[in-house]
Formats: sequence, structure tokens, C-alpha cells
Amino acid sequence: MHAPAPASPLLITAFNGWVVAHDRTDGARRWAFTVPSQSVPGARPRPTLAEVHDDAVFVLAGASEGTWTKRVFVEVYALDASSGRQRWAQRIEGSHIPVFAGASMLVEGGQVIVAYNDVLVALAAASGEPQWSQGNGHGDSAHMPLIQLSVPGARARQLL
Repeated sequence: MHAPAPASPLLITAFNGWVVAHDRTDGARRWAFTVPSQSVPGARPRPTLAEVHDDAVFVLAGASEGTWTKRVFVEVYALDASSGRQRWAQRIEGSHIPVFAGASMLVEGGQVIVAYNDVLVALAAASGEPQWSQGNGHGDSAHMPLIQLSVPGARARQLL
């Protein structure tokens, strides 16, 4: 019989471009990370989610750039779970759409897989290096933002 895994000493929260680690025993704040890019137009609060795996926190956040014509995309960050230090970051873009429509992220088996707009992208969890990128197989539409990702025993979390 296997002993249960020890509980993580941290509680991770994510909201509006902020990721914060709290000590689970007393609630004290241990570290905070601010997503550095701009928020997405029309999305308040800023879409942000965090997923903890082993010694890393993976963050998926909606972002944009541009003054008159906005370019909307998502960013993936890997943070050290104990310190909040950024390990790597990757930007993922689909076909150009003027508003943020959502994304999904699955962290499993040494990969971070993101579905955003019309693309699927797999990144190496340890380094952030792109492993592959391709169309999502469901067409090219801003109205299909929440493609569900799953593998046996794991399912993606969705960023709205």
C-alpha cells in the first residue's frame, strides 16, 4: 500500500494577472507574481489561471498589445513553486481576432498543451520549448474558444 503524498505547503491563487502563493498553515503570503504584459481589451478582470505540478506553477493568461489595433494572444509562464521565480515564458497566437475568446491548458506527462483560438500548441514543461503546433482540427472560429483537452486521467482547465 502506498502512503498518501504529503500535502503541498502552499495554496496558489490566480486572479486578474496576479498569482499569489499562501502558506497553508497560517495563510501568510509567501510570494507574488505579476503577469508582465497588457490585459486584454473588454476583459475585466484579466483572464488568469494557475496549475500546480510538482515543483512548478504553470500560469495561462490572456494578453494583448497595440494601441489602436489590438493583437490578442495568450501567454504561458512556468514559475518555481517555492519562490515564484519565473523559469520560462511563451506567447501563443492564433488567427487574428480583436477580442479574447478563452483558452484551455492541460499540464500532464511533461507537457503543457494549450488550445487557443484555432491552434493547439505543446510545450516542454521543464523548458518551455515548443514541441509542436498545429490547427485544432475544429475550424477557424472565434466562437469555439473552449476546446476541451484531455488524456487518460487528466483534463484541461479552461480560461474564460
